[in-house]
Amino acid sequence: MRCVPRITAFPWLFALLAGAGSLAQESVLLQQGVATELVPGEARFDLLLPPEYAPEREVPYPLLLWLHGGSGGENQLERRLRPPLEHAWAKGTIEPVVVVAPLTGNSYWIDWKGGGNDWETFLITELLAHVRGAYHVAQDRAGTLIGGASAGGQGTLRIALRNPETFAAAAALEPGFPPVMAFADLDVTPYGPGALRFLERRFGNPVDVAYWQARHPPTIVIDNAARLRESGLQLLVEAGDEDANLTFLSAELVHRLLFDAAIEHEYHLVRGAAHTGRSVPRRLENMFAFFQRALRPEGPDPAAERHLANAKRTGRYAPRVPNQLHFETVDFGAGAGTSLVPE
Repeated sequence: MRCVPRITAFPWLFALLAGAGSLAQESVLLQQGVATELVPGEARFDLLLPPEYAPEREVPYPLLLWLHGGSGGENQLERRLRPPLEHAWAKGTIEPVVVVAPLTGNSYWIDWKGGGNDWETFLITELLAHVRGAYHVAQDRAGTLIGGASAGGQGTLRIALRNPETFAAAAALEPGFPPVMAFADLDVTPYGPGALRFLERRFGNPVDVAYWQARHPPTIVIDNAARLRESGLQLLVEAGDEDANLTFLSAELVHRLLFDAAIEHEYHLVRGAAHTGRSVPRRLENMFAFFQRALRPEGPDPAAERHLANAKRTGRYAPRVPNQLHFETVDFGAGAGTSLVPE
């Protein structure tokens, strides 16, 4: 695999990379490409180095794989993640991390049936390997994170739930997948004739239902519950309850399935929050804090330990087990208004 660099940086970039820390007061954005046979053409990605990035630092930097929304990815790292991340760095919410943001268009973050667009495989093999070889970042799962919003939140669930041993933590914000349990329940007619063609290009023509099911977040949870429970993956799922894209239906469905399968996770239905707007910065701040806890676990809480011991002694505590809740999955309707290609 050959790296084809296309770099956007500040005049002091090369001094920074040479170790001139006195000049390094801002993060550095790089735009690069990698030659690969897994996806068409050059695989492009943006990469963000934290302020005062030091290749000679004793401890490697954690690596965050950030998945863009439905706009194709151009400038999303620069416009949507970089400002709140720099704010979080300044506040100490999260330690310095290196961010890699692949530009994949409407890849759906999967390997397309039929080959030639193996995006999932590319991301978790060649792209991670390339960044680990070129930059001073974690070489193992313990320092590797994945996250995204909207279509990127959907992609985070698709990739992390299928590869839980690859990441220490995954954060899916406002994940935009259809909130249905079976492909037969998905009504694509409201989206016009192009919607079915969109799915057929990715899941086979006609759509291979088993292939779709193996990459649909709710059914991934059901089909891989034991593996997910045992993996130790730290998982955050969230959405705003005023999201015009109705991603709260998708987030709630996954949350209920995770809870019923006793798969540990963090879940937020954010009151008054929309798909975009003023709620997003504080929700990203929460995501950064979640990632920091995954990177540096806080350890036992003495007060909580005493409370648990007392609950066990009095008999009011019993550990949660799979399928402790008995409910029928909510029928959200045909498509429930959720876009197949979320913004």
